[in-house]
Amino acid sequence: MANNTSDHSFVIDHWRFDLQPPESQTGAPDDVDQRWVHCQRDDPGLPGWLADLEINRGLRQALLAEDTRPRFEPVGDGFLLILRGVNLTPGAEPDDMLSLRMLWYKDGLITLRKRSFKAIASVRERLEQKQGPASVSALLVTIIEALNDRIGELLEASERELETLESRDSSVNPQQYLSDLTHFHKRLLRLNRFIRPQMGALDRLASEAGEWLSDRDLLLLANQRDVTLRMLETIEMLLQQIQLVRDEQQQIVAERMSRNAYWLSVIAGIFLPLGFLTGLFGINVGGMPGVDDGMAFWYTCIGLGVVAVIEFLILRRLRFL
Repeated sequence: MANNTSDHSFVIDHWRFDLQPPESQTGAPDDVDQRWVHCQRDDPGLPGWLADLEINRGLRQALLAEDTRPRFEPVGDGFLLILRGVNLTPGAEPDDMLSLRMLWYKDGLITLRKRSFKAIASVRERLEQKQGPASVSALLVTIIEALNDRIGELLEASERELETLESRDSSVNPQQYLSDLTHFHKRLLRLNRFIRPQMGALDRLASEAGEWLSDRDLLLLANQRDVTLRMLETIEMLLQQIQLVRDEQQQIVAERMSRNAYWLSVIAGIFLPLGFLTGLFGINVGGMPGVDDGMAFWYTCIGLGVVAVIEFLILRRLRFL
């Protein structure tokens, strides 16, 4: 059975499901049959324990790898399932999703994490309250359900955030508005990056898990697969909605810039002849008319004003104004 907990600091949780209700244990077991062992993935003692369980080297590397994507892979008489959950660590971005590795091995479940999961904590609380799953099969489905619940909460918050963004007056600070939209868009893309392969992993698990899960748990697993599909559709809908809002905002900015450029062109058109005339009368050469006439300056100003009015009327008649 299990050794002393101090010898196996990598063990976070250890539950026996051959007892009813399931009971919490200490240490790491020599046999994982009908047990759930939840481990700290970066603990130096973990690889040796996995080797003692006779888990092959390639599978150990897959369990301990730093960068993984959601996937399902049958392995011998069990399977490897890697899923992602939202990162609720204080100060972290929830969409920077954490990896949870699960190995169904000899009718037991080994799970590995690097940082804590609220989803796993909720499962532990249910087990401690004697209200949790009664079998390892049900435990697997419960963990998947808890992961989906947290992702669903994040998506609900994202929908509310997008509604708030849409209701904002973008004319106050259009550049900041576009920046907020872009940041929100990137967050959803990160979610989509993991939820899409996660959907594929759960789909394969649901179609091949009849060997390990009970009929009831297979139905519950199929329901969680459908939940994941709906979340994926929600993400795609939000991405399309953001793109529409961004396109509309960019169109507003483009129209504003075009209107400003238009007025600048009109002003330049009016002042171009006036600038020519003032430059002409400002040259310092002999023979300039009105040099000795005290009223010449005012005549020039009146003439420039008349030219400006005539230009204005011509532009208006040509419907430039």
